[in-house]
Amino acid sequence: MQPMIRIRPAAASRPSALPVPRRRMIMMVCTGWSGVNNFNIKAFAIHSDDSIDVTNDEEPHAGSRSDSSFIMPQFMSPNLYAHQHETVYETSARLLFMAVKWAKNLPSFARLSFRDQVILLEESWSELFLLNAIQWCIPLEPTGCALFSVAEHCNNLENNANGDNCVTKEELAADVRTLHEIFCKYKAVLVDPAEFACLKAIVLFRPETRGLKDPAQIENLQDQAHHTKTQFTAQIARFGRLLLMLPLLRMINSHKIESIFFQRTIGNTPMEKVLCDMYKN
Repeated sequence: MQPMIRIRPAAASRPSALPVPRRRMIMMVCTGWSGVNNFNIKAFAIHSDDSIDVTNDEEPHAGSRSDSSFIMPQFMSPNLYAHQHETVYETSARLLFMAVKWAKNLPSFARLSFRDQVILLEESWSELFLLNAIQWCIPLEPTGCALFSVAEHCNNLENNANGDNCVTKEELAADVRTLHEIFCKYKAVLVDPAEFACLKAIVLFRPETRGLKDPAQIENLQDQAHHTKTQFTAQIARFGRLLLMLPLLRMINSHKIESIFFQRTIGNTPMEKVLCDMYKN
């Protein structure tokens, strides 16, 4: 039986003000908003469920397996795509749907306050999406991938909510090449499904995120994900290497990820609205 880490009661913390987009997302979910007209969420539903909780503090049920495979998802075919003609944009939407579903179905995530769930999801969605894209082998090769074509990207993108400067299509194409290099680095170390699950949990449960109601509880969950990761990684050096690779996922910020992979799918719909619709479904 694997040793379990008990969650310590978290000290009360003073909630800080949420950014406007996060307050808007909370309001939309609470009021049953549904307004992503040009984005068919249900079209990207998948039958495979890789929701595994590496932060679970419950004791295993009688008869459950005691080895590490009890949290291992089934291997999925590298060919994730339902149809050969599915575009990289449609595939990206399905991978994002998978990421939101994975987080929502984690019992440890569901036990958090609704406010903290929204904050963590909005903070980590792009990294969860990229980990899914790497794990399920999204076709991001210089030859044959439309994203490497400068013509695929619009000439000018509107200023994002944080006031960043406009990004040109050439800059986005360069970002795609950077993403390709990041994907290659992850593929070179042969990350297995259990390691992917732990990395996703470490990315999701980020206690330093601003505005959290209960950062101590979230820190405990991240600690458990780290602990589980050490159990599945025999080589200490490999564990450290995988942790050091996580910052690579933030080399391209979430606004650029949205522009590269989702602009053609969601148009001008804000990402928090898309996440809201996915969260409800």
